Amino acid sequence: KNDEGRGPMVRKAENGADQLDRERSKRVGALAELWPFLRPYRVLLGAAITALVLTAAVALVLPMAVRRVVDNFGTEDGALLDQYFAGALIVAALLALGTGARYLLVTR
Repeated sequence: KNDEGRGPMVRKAENGADQLDRERSKRVGALAELWPFLRPYRVLLGAAITALVLTAAVALVLPMAVRRVVDNFGTEDGALLDQYFAGALIVAALLALGTGARYLLVTR
């Protein structure tokens, strides 16, 4: 903590340069400077982002599929429960495949 007991110690610049650096670092546009380094990997980057978005969507659907199974567990119609259970398994399999694809694309 600093002398006043607030937060971690930060070395302040005499001329306020630390504040200027902080304002510059808040700009998202500064990430555009990375594009020359990412350009050779643009197909891999696009595939990884696509896998991330699709896996996130499947992860949002999984609780709904499980809820269908749980809510219809006491139903008389076993075929309906089988369909919901199969759907939940398919969603879980898609989540597993998407997670594996993300891992493969990111660690490549």
